[in-house]
Amino acid sequence: MSGRAGRPGPKPRLSPELIVEAAFRVTERGGAAALSFTALGRELGAHPTAVYRHFRDRDDLMRSLVDALQGEVLAELPENPPEDWAEELRARDMVTHEVFMRHPQIAQEASVRTARLPNEYRIIDQVIGIFRRAGFDDEDTARYYRVFSDFVLAYSAQDAALLALSPETMAGDLGAWQHEYQTLDPDEYPNITAVARHLPALDDPANFALAVDLMLEGLRSRHAATMAARAESEAAVAPGTVES
Repeated sequence: MSGRAGRPGPKPRLSPELIVEAAFRVTERGGAAALSFTALGRELGAHPTAVYRHFRDRDDLMRSLVDALQGEVLAELPENPPEDWAEELRARDMVTHEVFMRHPQIAQEASVRTARLPNEYRIIDQVIGIFRRAGFDDEDTARYYRVFSDFVLAYSAQDAALLALSPETMAGDLGAWQHEYQTLDPDEYPNITAVARHLPALDDPANFALAVDLMLEGLRSRHAATMAARAESEAAVAPGTVES
């Protein structure tokens, strides 16, 4: 395809969707740093300036890649989510993590960028809706949404960043927990050596699952306290019983 750029003859009809698909291929081969309109032109067999008809600049394109990643999350959410609000959050988190692992290069961008595009709006609106249906007031909903969602994105991006390393670097980092950390001097590092044989691998999927469990336990505790306080407040303002 790269040989077509600049040659006479019919040019491929580009669309935002085709450009985004090509951008994913470019980043998955060479990382986010490899993404340029020149590289996209080569990938698409088109002149790089053709990309500018659909995206103003690289940042505009990157936000669309993040939004496409979020669209993939939306497409894979369970059709019949759990009725329990915390379990529904858990189900969404697992899908998010799976999609991030599938696209590690762009996933790192997705954890810190605000796409300001429809798929992002849909995800945020849906998650906020879960907190509101659970019974949290709007102020708590907004705060809990921010902290919980940022946690899920950050943890997923961290796991994605490991996959984005070169094979040699990733093997070295994973191996360190099986070798260096297992052979440290117990006199100098008594706490590490005491638990070293129990330390899970960096890429153990159970790590993310446990982290989500811990976050949800905290939210359930907050929810129980909120509901109890609300019931107590309502009881305090209820009219008294009039005796005959």
